[in-house]
Amino acid sequence: MRILITGAGGFIGSELVRELLSAERRLTDRRGIPRAIDRLLLVDSYLPANADGRVEQIQGDISDGAVLRRIADWQPDGVFHLAAMLTSAAAKEPDRALHVNVSALAQLIGMVGSQTAPPKFVFPSSIAVFGGALPDIVDDDLVQRPQTSYGTHKSIAELMLADAARRGEIEARSLRLPIVLVHPGPPTSSVSDRIAAIVRDAVAGRDVTVPLKSETRIPVVSVAAVVAGLIAMHDAASAKLGGITAINLPALTVSMADIVAALERTVDRSRLGQITFAPDAALEAIVDSWPKGFVSRAASAIGISSDDSFDSIIRHYIAGLGNA
Repeated sequence: MRILITGAGGFIGSELVRELLSAERRLTDRRGIPRAIDRLLLVDSYLPANADGRVEQIQGDISDGAVLRRIADWQPDGVFHLAAMLTSAAAKEPDRALHVNVSALAQLIGMVGSQTAPPKFVFPSSIAVFGGALPDIVDDDLVQRPQTSYGTHKSIAELMLADAARRGEIEARSLRLPIVLVHPGPPTSSVSDRIAAIVRDAVAGRDVTVPLKSETRIPVVSVAAVVAGLIAMHDAASAKLGGITAINLPALTVSMADIVAALERTVDRSRLGQITFAPDAALEAIVDSWPKGFVSRAASAIGISSDDSFDSIIRHYIAGLGNA
């Protein structure tokens, strides 16, 4: 199989690349047959060197026409489209974000789509497609009312992919992600990264300031669970999805107190710095507007589940530090 990954140099993309290049990894083709990955085309504005003989690389912007034409010439059997401008960047440059997140996607669909051999097309959507007055538990079918440019772009993208699938050009599968942990850094100003910093600092032996109340709960998922979910979406038989093209990735709901307790269980006490709570009212207001649970009625049918504990998320982060 020939597999394209855009955004391959990012947090999730680099983990996906490692998994797809691991020994004996196969993907299911559109006829349901498990096949070896013969070639892997990686696209991003920055890509680390990769010595695997199956890998080809295009270093460039996904919204660049020249990059898209090179992708079209490659004709992938499967696509993992991870390239995007995220929430804070999209808010600062909405026009550019629309070009990257929406227009480039439309062009990519046109470049790789085929009526005779439609590729599988896997897309990480986001919890950000939901907004407004949310219930504590958000499922697959909640009406989408995004409150950010990024969430709006993801919602548009879901519809574009579903429409292309209806036309028979691709097999579209969108997986909506909750808060993905633990980004290795460097630190950013995003809300999710301020939560990730709790783990980063603790594992590094630094003192930790938790910027939320101990009882504040959030829906989280490890990057390992995201990668497993994206691959499961690629491999799922259409019949198992029941005609839907977008589902939630079920999350583990944890409080800040749960996170601290998990750190105390998994990090050597001699290396663990002081942990204090200093709630930030503005940050608390943002997080309180998020759902407390993120679930999917369709996920279990194709083998997708949440992480079993926050301890396992921390252990995966520690194990992955050698790949950073």
